[in-house]
Amino acid sequence: MLNLKAPVAIATLLLAGAAGAATTNGIANGGFETINPATNLPFGWAGGDSSAPVLSDEAHTGAHSMLLSRPGGFGGSALEQNSLGDGGLPALTAANVGDTPWLNFWVKGDVSPTGNAKYSLSYIGDGGVVLYDSGLQHFMDGNAKTDWTQISFQAAAIPAGAQAVRFFINTAVGPLLDGRVNAIYVDDIQLTLTTAPVPEPSSYALLAGGLAVLGMAVRRRRA
Repeated sequence: MLNLKAPVAIATLLLAGAAGAATTNGIANGGFETINPATNLPFGWAGGDSSAPVLSDEAHTGAHSMLLSRPGGFGGSALEQNSLGDGGLPALTAANVGDTPWLNFWVKGDVSPTGNAKYSLSYIGDGGVVLYDSGLQHFMDGNAKTDWTQISFQAAAIPAGAQAVRFFINTAVGPLLDGRVNAIYVDDIQLTLTTAPVPEPSSYALLAGGLAVLGMAVRRRRA
């Protein structure tokens, strides 16, 4: 019988080396804890729509969250980040290609009966080309979340050429009804990127040695 113990042992060592895959957050300052004193807003984020988001101490963890609100109705409030341009994170690389990251964040608040809240996740390539867009994902439609609630979403695989991640979240509302407000708190945004490990030269040497041992065993077996 062919003895494969040596090659199997070497393969086990290789797998152990490959277990060093690293995870990082693809969103910068997702807890809104690093504040620009000049603007009193979190570093790395941009706001927009008819009502700009504001810093809040109604936090899930830490000291801050961001409040998206249109207090008078008829409009919206948006928050977004390009991980490379706004967040200052390193560009995505070939080691990220194929990863299907999980997006998680926490929300609470009320959108009012005529309101909703939604988010999207995109991968951006050279020149700002959108390589993937999740489309708008609704997570609140006319209802309220009185307690902090986690929202989770698994994005598509990161394609070759992707350089940055764009995260967008907003609330939009018509007339305010029933005495309810339009106010959404967002906190602890995490995009878990898994970077594929690059085998070290010693791993290639082990692989070559294992193949040589396997070849010798096969030749002896045939003889």
